[in-house]
Amino acid sequence: MAIAVLTVSCNGQSQKTSTEASKKSKKVLVISSSPSKGGNSDLLCDEFLKGAQVAGHKGEKVFLGDLDIRFLKIKDDYSDRNLGINDDAPKVVAKMIEADVIVMATPIYNDNMCGQMKTMLDRVFEREREVSNKEFYFIMTAGGRNTECALLGFRNFIHYLPGSQEKGVIEGTGIYPKGAVKDKPVMKEAYEMGKNV
Repeated sequence: MAIAVLTVSCNGQSQKTSTEASKKSKKVLVISSSPSKGGNSDLLCDEFLKGAQVAGHKGEKVFLGDLDIRFLKIKDDYSDRNLGINDDAPKVVAKMIEADVIVMATPIYNDNMCGQMKTMLDRVFEREREVSNKEFYFIMTAGGRNTECALLGFRNFIHYLPGSQEKGVIEGTGIYPKGAVKDKPVMKEAYEMGKNV
């Protein structure tokens, strides 16, 4: 939004200056957990990211299907939350710590988030106190209508991350098969939400 400012100089002459309300460029991390590259939730990730980049933000998408993400292992007393797991999860968590905005996307299976996403969320447990003061957006797609369990899971997850806020939810329901989302209004919704982070 442009703001016009009228100032009066020492010699009594007025001059008009225009300033642009500066919007800080944010680091946007999109985590796509679809087991199918180019699947409906993955396509919405791309639209969100496109919108964010058009608005001048720095964006990156992580596709979990390309990575080696293993189950969390911990000692009974929680003294070790990693137990020497050598996989890609710590790299994703490090990106989350660096990001300002985190977008988490999942297809819905059996009325809940997919296993790939839940496994990734569990691995954040290792450094959850460091994933702080983030803005979160959630993307869910389903052939049916029920996204409530997945959304509750996301909300419970960020409850443990200090200072984190839910900023937006995109629900693409009744969408099947793969690629069917391309003709749906939710594509524009994802783009506009990304543009307005």
